[in-house]
Amino acid sequence: MTNTERIAEYIAGGCTDKRQLGVEIEHFAVKDDLSQVPYSGGINDILKSLSVYYPEREYSMGELIALYDDEASITIEPAGQIEISIKPCCQVPDIDRIYKKFLDRAEPILKERGMRLINLGYTPRSNAGSEELIPKTRYELMDKYFKSTGTMGRNMMRATASTQVSIDFSDETDCVKKLRTANLLTPVFSLMTDNAPFFEGKRCAGRMLRTKIWDNVDPARCGTVPGLFDDDFGFMRYAEYIYNSPPILIMTENGAVYTGSTPASEIFRGRELTGAQTEHLLSMFFPDVRLKRYIEIRPADSMPREYAMGYAALIKAIFVTDAVPCLPDGLGEDDIARAKTELSEKGFEGSIYGMPVSALIDNMLDKAEKALGADDKKHLAPLAAAARKGRSVYEDAAMKGIYNELSAGI
Repeated sequence: MTNTERIAEYIAGGCTDKRQLGVEIEHFAVKDDLSQVPYSGGINDILKSLSVYYPEREYSMGELIALYDDEASITIEPAGQIEISIKPCCQVPDIDRIYKKFLDRAEPILKERGMRLINLGYTPRSNAGSEELIPKTRYELMDKYFKSTGTMGRNMMRATASTQVSIDFSDETDCVKKLRTANLLTPVFSLMTDNAPFFEGKRCAGRMLRTKIWDNVDPARCGTVPGLFDDDFGFMRYAEYIYNSPPILIMTENGAVYTGSTPASEIFRGRELTGAQTEHLLSMFFPDVRLKRYIEIRPADSMPREYAMGYAALIKAIFVTDAVPCLPDGLGEDDIARAKTELSEKGFEGSIYGMPVSALIDNMLDKAEKALGADDKKHLAPLAAAARKGRSVYEDAAMKGIYNELSAGI
């Protein structure tokens, strides 16, 4: 068996009929002046206080960087963004309950320090260049590598936050179908969940800031996976994409080792990939929709709880209940790139795939509402109402007064 086949076999090991959702939500911890709380003397102390609720802990370079229990993990992103990863669930209300429990634990801890958690796609006040990385070698090496591959790696690592939803696939055919659908809808998801009104401490012109940032990090490992719409695309083609590209770093008994632009095929020539090495390789690529032993849909910004749960409900409707919106045949990677540009410039007034995006959104939401049960449909409502009014998450939240203090602070 070749290493490419081992990667494909590893991915195939995720085939399941469970049809669950996993949700990850990143947050900024900010001070009263909206500046980002650093890891040293800030995020580190918050984690220590949170640790009374979580029986398992992880350390790096002697510093606490993660907490775990049987419902969620709390981890720290490159510049101290706090992420909750919620265990796979079948029902959105269960995801919401776990998320609320985390917020109920975290918010008082931050409040007593004059801090708070905030859900935005980009940090509201800080400059990315001034943010320190947490003590994790992986992030230091990624930061080094991205300086040579694009213009926005520093911004991505230090100043962005997302909402990611993961879905199951039953077999290879189901996986490819879901990958293609999710990629085609990536520009729409980015528009609907746009929640990044600030860039480097100033009001941001245009829409879909995080999409623009990710598209300028590293073309070899971001965006749409090459060949996704080819007839022969499947687990092996994805495995080839991974194995023939640079992983940036590999993990050894002595820790992370920088491998730069050397592809995995050279690094592991003559050696059999282990399961842990395969898992690491898959984690070092960041396409809009990432494949591991599940499908990770990545374009949404970090959002307030009600919208994040609405987004989870929408993903469930499309990919779990199969309420897929009507999309033309024959679309591909170039169409997705054009759709991103169109929607970032024209927003809800734009047209993609031969139709007004508003019509596509209406069709998608109508199908979702018919497919979901009453409880999940209730969670979809805030996001659906905003999109039907032609408002992004930020625009809708601002109308409700959720971000009044932010606008005043900029």
